[in-house]
This record gives sequence, structure tokens and C-alpha cells, in this order.
Amino acid sequence: MGSKNKSLQTTNYKLQTIFLGKERDYFIENLSMLVAAGMPILGVLDSIAKELRSRRMKKILALIREYIESGSPIWKALQTTNLFADHTISLIRLGEESGKLTENLKVVANEQEKNRVFHSKLRSAIMYPVFVLSLTVIIGVGIAWFILPKLALVFAQLKITLPLITKILIGSGTFLGEYGQYVVPAAVIAISVIFFFIFSFPKTKFIGQFILFSLPGVKQLIKEVELARLGYLLGTLLDAGLPVTQALNSLASATEIAPYKKLYKHLRDSVEDGNPFRKSFISFKRTNHLIPEPIQQLIVAGEQSGTLSATLLKIGETYEAKADTTTKNLTVILEPILLVIVWLGVVAVALAVILPIYSLIGGFNANQPAAAQPPPAEEQVISPPPSVETTAPDTETVEVIPPPDTEIIEKKPTTLRVLPTSVGYLNVREKPSLTSKIVTRVKPGETFEYTEKNESWYKIILPDGNSGWVFEKYVEENE
Repeated sequence: MGSKNKSLQTTNYKLQTIFLGKERDYFIENLSMLVAAGMPILGVLDSIAKELRSRRMKKILALIREYIESGSPIWKALQTTNLFADHTISLIRLGEESGKLTENLKVVANEQEKNRVFHSKLRSAIMYPVFVLSLTVIIGVGIAWFILPKLALVFAQLKITLPLITKILIGSGTFLGEYGQYVVPAAVIAISVIFFFIFSFPKTKFIGQFILFSLPGVKQLIKEVELARLGYLLGTLLDAGLPVTQALNSLASATEIAPYKKLYKHLRDSVEDGNPFRKSFISFKRTNHLIPEPIQQLIVAGEQSGTLSATLLKIGETYEAKADTTTKNLTVILEPILLVIVWLGVVAVALAVILPIYSLIGGFNANQPAAAQPPPAEEQVISPPPSVETTAPDTETVEVIPPPDTEIIEKKPTTLRVLPTSVGYLNVREKPSLTSKIVTRVKPGETFEYTEKNESWYKIILPDGNSGWVFEKYVEENE
């Protein structure tokens, strides 16, 4: 009964180890340092428990202490908590049984630190473009949701023909204005679910890895990080005395990239069957795509010369430095690409807003009256010298001495005489505007009756009975 309760308790603690990455790293670092200082293991656990803030981690340490007090070895107590990977437990067990627990705990602490470094390199390469693009999308949705619907009302009242890009943008804004409270949360949830299944869900995350492997800069970074992990982890495990098959199995469980996991498992099975690394590399189809041929030759040479662990550690150092350089270069390359993407979005919004405004201004200019515009050159008049015969006041009253019992009558002119022009004729237009249609032409000296005056234009009666408009600068009123 007691063993059953203890088994259930162990299962509960295994469930509690989720999201304890930082506490786990803190525990193994301090465990390696305090054990190396000669402190008893129970005292080490009590000292670490006092510094921890996580209640779950304190409960796990209490369980480890309980196992050790009951006579279990350290590796067995750590294994029951599921706090570390199998290869880590194997290292601790190997160190405890061989009397090198302090050295192997330092190896485990260094391995945890390297894993954090490798993961941070991949995250930093991916998070920067994801953050910039997400911020751009959020700002774009905010503009479309809150600003464009009001702009749509303004354009609708103006009753002008909108460009296609404006129609698309206004339509999106109107749709978000009506259904945004439902569409935006649904879109966020859908995108989150898609990203989870593509990049995190164990059975489908190979899709996301395939996408990342298709990106030139990211593909290079992933390859360098994995080669650095291969060199450091495999070299460290072999140097600590772990068998090569167990070390390869630990390497396969440590990586999250599916192609490399398949390669490591193939190498494990092939080496377990008695094959050397050269034959194991050749029997896997995609070895050259995952591990460059010079690196394969180095591993084969290290195996043949008995310096495999040292060779792998050197490979790890080399590719860790390369991964640092690639991470920096990738960020520099992505910055202008992201700026161009953001710039295209800004230009699209600006064009959608500015183009209708230009159309509106053009419509206003077309509707303005053209009567006050200066006459074209073809209708300019060479003014004759002033004389009594060619000049006359606009209206002139002639005094007549009437006979007895006769009233004084004011006589007003009702005819116009065409003045000389530089082209020898004067255009008669359909409407009082220089842009209006020309109905006929009249010659200088001809006289016509006029029936109406509109600002600078006279409406005259033509010989055929029709009427038209002439500009006042090229005519004068007759008596």
C-alpha cells in the first residue's frame, strides 16, 4: 500500500514539473557547486530549497530528500521526479557509480546552459520579424477598424468615383466596423491555433520545421545550431564515459528538429549493429544535407584515431561561433526587408486616401465658371486709336428739344457692332464661357441686336434667327 501511494505521489510530481525550466537550471547549477564544495547532499537540498520561490519546486525537492533518506541513490531520486532527461540521469548515475559525481554534475550544468544558448539563438532569429510583422498587422487592423469607417462616410457624401484600392480599403473598414468585434477575436484565436499546430504540436510541428528549412538565412542558422549541439553534447557525453549508443540516443532526445532526430536515431541503430560512423553516414540518404561532408570526415577520423570526443568538442566550438555570426547577420538582413513590407502597407493606405482627394479637387476646378478667364490669343483685339468714331460711351442720352406738349424720351442702344480682331473674325459661343461650343463666327463691322447681358458676355440675335454669346471686349454698343 505504501509503495502504491508513493508511486501515485511520484506521478503527481511528474505532472508538476511542467514549466519549471528556470528553477530546474537553478537547481542543477547550485547542486553541482555545493557538491563540489564538499557539502552533504541533504544539506545541499535544504540550502537550495530555502532560496527557491516556487512551491512546486520545493515539493519536488522534498520528494528527492525523502527518497535519499530512505536509501535511494541520487540518480534514482532525480529519475522519479522526471525533472531531467534520460541522458542527464545517465550522466549523474555514471558519475555517482564511478566516484565522479562532481565532474558529471558540472557537465550537466554546462549542458543545460548550452541548451539555453542554442534555443535563444533560434528564438532571437524568429522573434524579431514576428514581432515587427505582428505590430504592423495590429496597427493596420486598428486603422481599418476605427478610422476607415468614418472615412467611408465622408467619401460616400462626396459622391465621387473611388479608385479600386480605395474601394478595397473602405470595404475592409466597413466590414470591420460592423463585424470587427467578432472577426478580430476569431482571427486571433484561429492564427494562434494554426501556429500551435504548425510549430508546437508534436505530431504536426514538422510542417513548421519544413517552412523554416525553406528560408535561406534561417535554414543556415538551424544547421549551425544543430551541428554545435551535435559536437558539444555528443563530445561531452563521450568524454564523461557514456557509451556511444546511449550518447546518440540522448542526442536524439535533446534535439527538436525532426530531420536531425531521424539521423541521430539512424546513427544509434547503425552503431549498435556494429557499423562505424563512415558506413552509418553513407547508409542515410540525407546525411550530406544535414551534416557537411568535411564534418563527416572529421568525425570518422576522430573515431579511427581514438580522439572522437575531443574532435566533437572542437566542432561544437566552431559552429557555436558561426551561429553567433549568422544570428547577427540575419538580423541585419531582415531589417530592410521588414522596412519595405511596412512601407508598402503605409503607401497602400496613403494612396487609398489621397487619390479620391485629388479627384475631388479636379472636380471642383472643372465646375468653376470660366467667364473671367483671359481670352485666348486667337481672339485678342488690336485696339484701334481712340477717336470719336470708334469709341462711344456705354449709354448716351441725346437731348432733343421737343415740340410743345411732347414728353422727353430716353433712348437706349439695343445693337452691337463687332470690333476688329487679330484673326479677322469673332467666335460666337453657345454659352457665356470661353470653353463653350462655337456655333458660328462673325466679321468685324457687322451689327447685331442683343437681348441679354451676363457679366462680360452679350447674347446676340444671328441672321438665321438663332442666338449666341460674344465677349464684351470685341464689341461695342451702337445707338
